[in-house]
Amino acid sequence: MKPALFNNQKHWQFDSFNKITSVRHLVTGSNLHIQRGDIEGLNYGLNVPDQTSVVHNNRLELLNHLDIVDGFVTFPIQTHSCTVEIVTEENKKATFQDVDALITNTPNILIGVLSADCVPVLLADPVTKVVACIHAGWRGTTAEIVKHTISKMQLEFGCISSNIIAGIGPSISAANYEVGEDVAIHFRSVSKEKLPNGKSCIDLWIENKMQLLEMGLKEENISISKLCTYSDPTAFYSARRDGITTGRIASVIALVA
Repeated sequence: MKPALFNNQKHWQFDSFNKITSVRHLVTGSNLHIQRGDIEGLNYGLNVPDQTSVVHNNRLELLNHLDIVDGFVTFPIQTHSCTVEIVTEENKKATFQDVDALITNTPNILIGVLSADCVPVLLADPVTKVVACIHAGWRGTTAEIVKHTISKMQLEFGCISSNIIAGIGPSISAANYEVGEDVAIHFRSVSKEKLPNGKSCIDLWIENKMQLLEMGLKEENISISKLCTYSDPTAFYSARRDGITTGRIASVIALVA
């Protein structure tokens, strides 16, 4: 994953997605050198104590970054569910309540998810021209929201797994994600490491990659950013490090005609 610079702002992009001419995407950084609202940096979340107008402007700015003309930005209201919805021209202004993944095949609709340690996953099928964004915390991961999203892409749009490109974005690394047995019990052995204190470190990157592979994606089509939100306070927000009211980064993707 490489940095992408826009007017003194540092964000991130996957090389694999940049090779698809019909797709635009971005994963934002915190950009703490910018002060616009009540939260230091560029916050994209409305569920934290920030100025609503500033957040909306931050979101609209993403369209300009990605050269999407006459576009629209849609984020769901995430609740760590495994609910997946399709965004169309007709419902793009809807409130997607209790939704943690969005899919669209409509050009110029920028769909996105918010995170501050949880795993953002972006998907694109360049053949059927369908894109998706997923918010996978530990609850969404164990509920296999990645699998639910791909299944819906297959059912509704005829996507073939071997054509799908996936990107696992900046999120907390296994080294910094220590959990109790009540959480660890839900993960397979390859995704966790038992610690001497009785807790475990969970690797959400591996767990989500395994689910992508189980759905038939090619390993060479799966990219993992390996950027840890917790360990890099200069680049990303982290709820575990800074508290639940910290800002949120955005992982967004769109089709262009």
